[in-house]
Amino acid sequence: MIRWNVSKSNEPINREQAIADLRKLAHICKWATICTAVALALGLLAVIAIELLLILPSLSQGFCLQSVELNAGEGPSLALVGANEQTPLMLVAHDGHTAIGSAMMTCLALAIVLSAYRFFSAIEKAGRPFDLECIRILRQVGHLFLIGGVAVKLLGAIVTGLILSGFGGNFTDALGGQHLDLSMVFAGLIISLIASVFQYGCILQIQDDELL
Repeated sequence: MIRWNVSKSNEPINREQAIADLRKLAHICKWATICTAVALALGLLAVIAIELLLILPSLSQGFCLQSVELNAGEGPSLALVGANEQTPLMLVAHDGHTAIGSAMMTCLALAIVLSAYRFFSAIEKAGRPFDLECIRILRQVGHLFLIGGVAVKLLGAIVTGLILSGFGGNFTDALGGQHLDLSMVFAGLIISLIASVFQYGCILQIQDDELL
């Protein structure tokens, strides 16, 4: 007969040590979000630099809307082609997603990372996660995920469709991709639920502080 011996510790949790460990972890996460934000910002700046230095000078000499194949075997994409056909300005990719929508999603990701930085900074400062500022930031992150899942890609497609219409294309050509991101919607709902749990934890935290 096999017996499982489970050792149970009745030692009380050291409150100060727990707070110190939490602050240390929040500090590490804060710097991780800083690195992520810098990487996203540099990537966005690199794309802008390519647009300004390579593509826009070609378009300044005249351009037209064409269906081009940017990479072999990927299928046609809609782009503005200028004097240099090797540097077109892609508007609608072969899979239906739009360049404007992708840029907006990158900006949204940067906003989420910055909110995460504020969240970890608030935890590091307060020494506890159940804080009103943390809850407010967490709700904002949930809302950003919901906006990203429902509206951002669709808005990018609408703006792209208007641009296509202005250059003689069809508005509906920009609406062929997948504009609803269910994973982001689900993540937004989960984060909003976690924010509600944190709000309940904040009430318990206040009651605990009053007993000390």
